[in-house]
This record gives sequence, C-alpha cells and structure tokens, in this order.
Amino acid sequence: MTEKFKKETKFKTYWYHRKLPYWFRKDRDRNADVREFPEVVRLDVAPGVTPSDGPPVRIFVGTESPQYRAERVFVWSISQVRDPARAYEIYLMKDLKGFDRDGWKTGFSNYRYAIPTLVNGVGRAIYNDVDQIYLSDPAELFDTNMGGAGILGITERETSVMLIDCEKMIRFWNIDEARSDKRHKHFRAITHGNGLWAPLPREWNARDDEFSAAQSKCFHFTILQTQPWRPFPDQLRYRPHPDGDVWLALERDADAAGFTPFTKERPSRRFGELLSQYRIMHRDGETSEEGPSREAFTGKSLRQNITKIAQLVRHTKAKTILDYGAGKAKFYDAYPGESQGSRFRSHAAWPGVKVVCYDPGYKPFAEPFEESCDGVICTDVLEHIPEEDIAWVLDEIFGAARQFIYLVAACYPARKILPNGENAHCTLAPPDWWHGEVELAARRHPGIRWVLVCKEKTQFGKKRRTFEGIGLLTQAA
Repeated sequence: MTEKFKKETKFKTYWYHRKLPYWFRKDRDRNADVREFPEVVRLDVAPGVTPSDGPPVRIFVGTESPQYRAERVFVWSISQVRDPARAYEIYLMKDLKGFDRDGWKTGFSNYRYAIPTLVNGVGRAIYNDVDQIYLSDPAELFDTNMGGAGILGITERETSVMLIDCEKMIRFWNIDEARSDKRHKHFRAITHGNGLWAPLPREWNARDDEFSAAQSKCFHFTILQTQPWRPFPDQLRYRPHPDGDVWLALERDADAAGFTPFTKERPSRRFGELLSQYRIMHRDGETSEEGPSREAFTGKSLRQNITKIAQLVRHTKAKTILDYGAGKAKFYDAYPGESQGSRFRSHAAWPGVKVVCYDPGYKPFAEPFEESCDGVICTDVLEHIPEEDIAWVLDEIFGAARQFIYLVAACYPARKILPNGENAHCTLAPPDWWHGEVELAARRHPGIRWVLVCKEKTQFGKKRRTFEGIGLLTQAA
C-alpha cells in the first residue's frame, strides 16, 4: 500500500481502546435489511422566503441504529446553518436491502458507492459519515466547482466527506459491486485509476484536532474512542474529546427546541406503509408462525403489566390514563355511562380511573386524543414503529402525560407476520438503545416520571429489564 492510501496513525483505534466484549464479537449484531431506499428528511424553503434558483442540496449520510444521537444532531446542525431560500434533502442510508455487510467496519461502509445509482446518475450529491456536524451551509460545498473531477475529498484515501458528480461516477461505482464483498480499496483503485479524484478544501472535513472554530465548516469526530455521544459503550473505552462541547452544545440546543428529524406531521415514508399493514391486520386478522388466527391486536399484553401500572396509579393518585396503542382494548371494561363501543374504558385494578384508548391502526380509536392525562401507558407498541419515528412518538407520549408514563418494548422478533411478509416487530433493538431514546425524550419533557420495561429472549427464557427515571435522573434495575 502506498503512503497516500494509509490511514493516518493519529486517527486509529488500537487494541487498548477496546473493551473485552469487542474481542469476542467483532462483528456487532446489525438490524435486518428492511429499506429499499433511504428515508429522506426534507428541509423545505422557509415560509415567506423567496425560493432560490439552486437545485435541492442532496446529502447522503451513512448511519446505523446505535448512532441515533449523532444522526439527530447531524440533521439539526444543517438546519441551523442552511440557506432558508434553498431546499435540502438528507438521505439516511441505514439497513438497506441487498448489501452484504459481513465484515464491514460500520453498518454503512459501502453504501456511499451506491449513491450514483440511487439517484439514477443525475446531478450531484454530498456524502457524509454520521459522526460529523456542519458549521457552515453545506450548499456552499454542494455548489463547489469540481473542475471536471468525479469526486472531491480531502485526501486520496478519505471518503468520509465527498462531493460526487453522479453522472460521471455512475460509470465507475457499480451498485452490484457495492452490494458485494468488495472493500474500500477496490473503489479507491477505480477512482484513482481513472483520474476521477480531486482535492476538497480541508475545512469541509476537519478531523478532531484539525478543528478550528474560525475556519472549519464540517467538524468530523473521527476518533472512535473520543466521540462525545459514545455510541458503543460496551465496545470502547471512551475518553473526553477536547472540543466535545461543540457537539454537546448542539444537542442541548436541539433538546431545547424539541427537535426530531421526523414528526407526526411529517413521519417517515415507512411509518405510513406499516400503518396501512396494521390496519389490514386489524380488519382481516393476523398470520403467525403457527398459522392464521382470528383476531389481531386485542390488547392482551396489558395483562402482564396491570400490577405495576396500579402501583403508579396509587402513587400519583391518577384519575385518567391514555392507553397509547390500545389495539382493540378487549381486556378493559366499559366506562360507567359509556357504550361498549366508546373509546373510554375502565379496569377493576384501577378503580375510579378513566382510560382513553388511542390506536391509529384501529378506526374506533384512531381519532386524536384531545387532552393530556395523568398517566400514559404504551405496552408492546413501540417495536411496531419504524426506528426513524420513535423519537416523535415518544415526544407525543411524554407530551400527553401530566405525571407518569409506562412503556414496554419487546427486543425480539414477533410471531405475527405482516400481510407484506415482514415481521411485525419492525424495530428490534437492545434494552440500552430503548433506554437511550427514552432518556432523550425525558430530557425534552422534564419532570415526568417514567418506567421502561424491555422484554428480552435468552437461551434461558424471557426476562424483563426495567429502567426508571424522572427528567434527567435515571437508573437501571
């Protein structure tokens, strides 16, 4: 390997930065390949602003589930420095179908080489790894004169930030090869062998100690063991980053603004697709690994959680509860004075409590709930929601609670199969991932007591891991 293609020593992660579990399982478990195409966060022209004549700024970001904090802050950073007259499209490349990810250093390593094909060889695109933030408008990078090159990067080796001429590169970066076991050196050889590379100004990829508050336009936290959001605490021995507060300050601002990349008004594309699947199952019944059954989503998971919810009701003296994702609510009684078909229910274990049932997949309970309640419960619902939408759904749950919320998430595949053949549990994540997402939501809604129960399957059977907190105070039981 020539000197120009070697990884610079100061950015390497060595054996002594690793924790013991890494050496027993170097290839981390990764989510199933479920997306035909990246989900897109769209930043439209700001209201009241005359639109620019420039094309939408297209940014493809390589990301994976453990990087949920970095992903959110990456998008937030763009929203803070963007041109309000310009449209931006941020493509989240995560868990894409058809790629052989065995041996990849990250869960997104080769996705970047598929970008020209994903846009059908039309126009330009920026590529970023998720461990970066923009400090200047990426439209400036997008509009850079490429001088006839196919890609721009800060060194002959670096592909973590690139400006790509997709019309030129589609002839050389083959999506079938990107989906194969080819590695970075294969694509570097094609690029440099055909004279397609040209230098990018280094301020667009300022790596760690290259950062300058006065000059850097894109800050890259490339040293794994100093990334401020610490995405792999079981794998790495983290230490503070000398400029980590640049990233942490952005996250604090995003928290204060209640920012999530997707929202109820603008959910992910996959959210709508799956909601239609759940509506079909409510109507037609479910299919499981054991075969067809008569009725889907009856709400039976409530039974396992009655006692704990009753404790919260007594402690908070709750009089109203919202059941978020109640299914058909078969395990409630009618509320006094209400018809059996009403969304208002009661339960003998919670005397005097009025339960409001909400489920967007079940027409009788699909109408929005109008008022907040003392408590909100959500049992075995979250794993049915796409990963991109978990943050805004949690915000909706926290926002509807005056005193407490109670959440249950399953961390294993369902027996139910959707009509399209997919497993009904679309977000399979470990307890620490769910814990992290709930803590972020709690920071955006301080003062609400919360309980999270994560259900796991092990070789010794099922177990439940419980987390509890109020605002920023959390503990694992």
